[in-house]
Amino acid sequence: MVIIEPHIHMYSRTTDDYQAMYAAGIRACVEPSFWLGSNRRYAGTFWDYFRLILEFEPIRAQRFGIDHYAAV
Repeated sequence: MVIIEPHIHMYSRTTDDYQAMYAAGIRACVEPSFWLGSNRRYAGTFWDYFRLILEFEPIRAQRFGIDHYAAV
């Protein structure tokens, strides 16, 4: 059975979690954007975060056979 994880914050997860997710049958995940809990002083801070969840995480997830989608 193919499982979609509809709400997970991979930003704070290790690659071990991707391995465990794949072993459990998860083949796609959706990461909602969120406030990191600290004040943002520069627009670049948002750029870095969104670039991470829109560009870096999909590549990292694909290495483990999981499609990564972001909800912004």
